Amino acid sequence: MKRYKITNFVIVVLVVAAVYQTGELWLAGTTGHNFFSGILQTTSRAGQVEQGNGSIFPASCYVIGNGGSAFSVQYPEKIGKNQEKSGKNEILKAANDILIEVLLRNVQDGEVMPMNWKSMLQSRCLIFRYDFPLSPADYSISPKGKKTLASIQTFDSIAILPARHSGEETLVFFINSDTNQCVQYRNTSSKAAPFLYDKLTRPEGDMVYIATGQKTTSSILKRNLFLPQLADLPYFYSAVEEVPVFEQNGTVNRTTLENTVEKFFKNFSADWSMQDEDGNFEFSDNSVIVKYSPNVHVLEYYSYDTFGTEKNQAPLSKGYAISCNFMQNDASLHNNVFLSNVIQRSNETIYCFDYTVDNLPIYLATDLQKKIGMKHAIEITVRGQSVKKYRRLAVNYMIKESPTERLNTQFIDALDEANKRYQEKVEKRIIRDVENIALGYYADGNRKINLRWFVTLYDHDFVIDTDTALSTPLL
Repeated sequence: MKRYKITNFVIVVLVVAAVYQTGELWLAGTTGHNFFSGILQTTSRAGQVEQGNGSIFPASCYVIGNGGSAFSVQYPEKIGKNQEKSGKNEILKAANDILIEVLLRNVQDGEVMPMNWKSMLQSRCLIFRYDFPLSPADYSISPKGKKTLASIQTFDSIAILPARHSGEETLVFFINSDTNQCVQYRNTSSKAAPFLYDKLTRPEGDMVYIATGQKTTSSILKRNLFLPQLADLPYFYSAVEEVPVFEQNGTVNRTTLENTVEKFFKNFSADWSMQDEDGNFEFSDNSVIVKYSPNVHVLEYYSYDTFGTEKNQAPLSKGYAISCNFMQNDASLHNNVFLSNVIQRSNETIYCFDYTVDNLPIYLATDLQKKIGMKHAIEITVRGQSVKKYRRLAVNYMIKESPTERLNTQFIDALDEANKRYQEKVEKRIIRDVENIALGYYADGNRKINLRWFVTLYDHDFVIDTDTALSTPLL
């Protein structure tokens, strides 16, 4: 295959952010699902320390660096798994404490500067990565005297470089990947930093990632990408099987469906149901309707109750908590999930979640997105202080036991193939901005799903086969 060289890569970057909001809503009770279970245990203590103004806002994913050239990228169900004790995630608890020290206590204001990834990644670090931009206002952050933070307007990552010993300097960066600007905070009195420093080691057996920001000093590298680097090819892995949650032997199991649906009603009765000529199920009362469409495997909840206006719209962090609490009603949800997007409108906010399996994301094919009418596996609409709509692709993903599938391409092969397709299908140009490269499972509606490379070039997405490097443009 002819290799199409890319002049420069850029980043998709990482990060995560923490924020501050009160209350018992803070994901109380969400520990029934694996997702975010460690994080949620952290929040109540932080709120008490700072009079209700502290809580970590879960990231899309987390990056752990031990000061070398190998990194670990972990999704919410994996981060700190080996450190959990009594349901508490010690890594995220310590990170939350450090952020509280920087933003809410007597630490000097930050300094705006260009982000130097190469220098930063030489130290032990924990990076919280969001798949969407955030602002201090989104989280209702009101840092004491921290006016500088507002100067970057939005950030998509937070990097914590904890001090090894008490009295040494801890650094915290709020990073805007589009502009490569950051706000850096320094703290020499962190009590939580030495503990976090000791915990930041890459777990054995994790897939190894490299950082492009550590590998190049190119002046046109705008972003830092964390990319899987496989030592030996071919790499054998287990495929994933997609299983509709309400179906058994090809037909809908009415008992399983009703056991899930009843939790969405205050007083459920199976008499409030109907099935139309297309086989779709509908359950309703005076205020709520729940539908299940077997042909597309979509479960949908809609509330007719009166909701507030934009004046009392829940802040982003509280709305997120409302969404996670609501997911507890769905007894059929067993997949791990992560927050992949937030869509804010004048009178409502849509929280989008996607699935993960074996610490890798599951991406929905464009045709599948059109079929189910969603770009994400779960979409939750919060209006005012309540959930107005809940839609979910109601399938479970199960890892097959035998690692019989073959991955025989590195990320550079995927990048070359995506560049080739871009030149052929879009336009002839020198690629100077690689928005994203990721490895994940590709859900296209088939029962068996495999790994693919996902490359984004100038808002055009390409899916690259991990074995033969054949691609399908998602246009």
